[in-house]
Order: sequence, then C-alpha cells, then structure tokens
Amino acid sequence: MPSKESSYGRPPGPTPPSRIEPSTSKDPTVPELRTIKLPRECLPRFLSIARVNTLQNRETCGLLLGRDKGKKYVVTTLLIPKQHSTSDTCTMDEEELVLQFTEERQLITLGWIHTHPTQSCFMSSVDLHTHSGFQRMLPESFAVVCAPSSTPTFGIFRLTDPGGLQVILDCNAKEAFHPHPGVPIYTDCDNSHVQMKDMPLEIVDLRFE
Repeated sequence: MPSKESSYGRPPGPTPPSRIEPSTSKDPTVPELRTIKLPRECLPRFLSIARVNTLQNRETCGLLLGRDKGKKYVVTTLLIPKQHSTSDTCTMDEEELVLQFTEERQLITLGWIHTHPTQSCFMSSVDLHTHSGFQRMLPESFAVVCAPSSTPTFGIFRLTDPGGLQVILDCNAKEAFHPHPGVPIYTDCDNSHVQMKDMPLEIVDLRFE
C-alpha cells in the first residue's frame, strides 16, 4: 500500500512518450500470472463518481479490492478513499481507514484506478512509482487509468517484469515527475490476465463517512 502522502498523477503539459509494449504475460519467459476478474461496470461507475472532480480538472483515485479464489482473483469492491487532488495528482488521506476496511472485510488490494481529467491515457513517472509498490506486493496487481477527454478513454496496465519493475524500484530520482531509461517500462494487461466480466460490484466511498 502507498503511504499517506502517496500521489497519483502526471506532469502538466504535453504527454510524454509512454514506452508501453504489448502484453507479455503470455511470454514463456514471464512468470505465469493468475487471472483477475474485473466487473465490467467498474469503469463507467468510477467515471460517474469522478465526474464532479473531472469537470473541475481534478483527479480522483480509488482502490480495487477483492478475494483470492484459488486459481484466480476476483475484484468485488471499488473503494474511494478520503483524498485531496489537483489537476495532475491525487493523494490518499487517512490510509488507516482503508487498512481497517480491508482487514474487516478480509479483502486484498488487487489494483488501483485514477483519472487523467484532461490528458491522455498513460502512466506518468509518479504513477509508475505508485504502482511499483502494489506490484512488488502482488505480481498480478494492475493500474487502471481513465482519460474521459481522450481516446482511448481507459487503459489497464502493469510494469514489465522483468524489466520495468526493477527499473522503477531502483530509481532514486528526487523530482516527482522525471524520465526513466528508454526501455519498455509498462505493458497493457486488459487482454491478458485482467479480464472484464459482467459481475456484481460493491462501491464504498469513504469521503462521505
């Protein structure tokens, strides 16, 4: 889990090169990943929740929680934590409430989701560092980026491993937004181990509790 001051975001201005590569989860050199089932309604429901912030050019972030079903993981809950945001960052507040929620429900953090209100669908350097903490804990962890004003409007990503994950874990740059080596850092995973299905979804918004 990210710390209380973890930020989700990207630099203002032109979109940098993404250095994304097609999914490698089927590559025999990549460790086998368990399938994650993601409710199809999660993305439109999250965009609806985020709409007020999006209209004000402010990001919104959430956590995708679920359960271990043996050979697969299943996302059951979209949790919106207490947070504060700008046009290019979203910072989770009172993380102890998230920890309490997951422990009480016996849920696993399988991924996270956030908006890019005006920019395109990519993973910024801050996003990459945020996600490295999730993926180090659970190799199947994924990040959803929603870009309602761009095409495509969403992407589901993970760090390349081997490759991108170690690059980010070894990165000691002090600036929030900074470049990384010109290698494929992250990959799409919505056509591989993350599969959207018609399934029920619980939504819990801690901002109003």
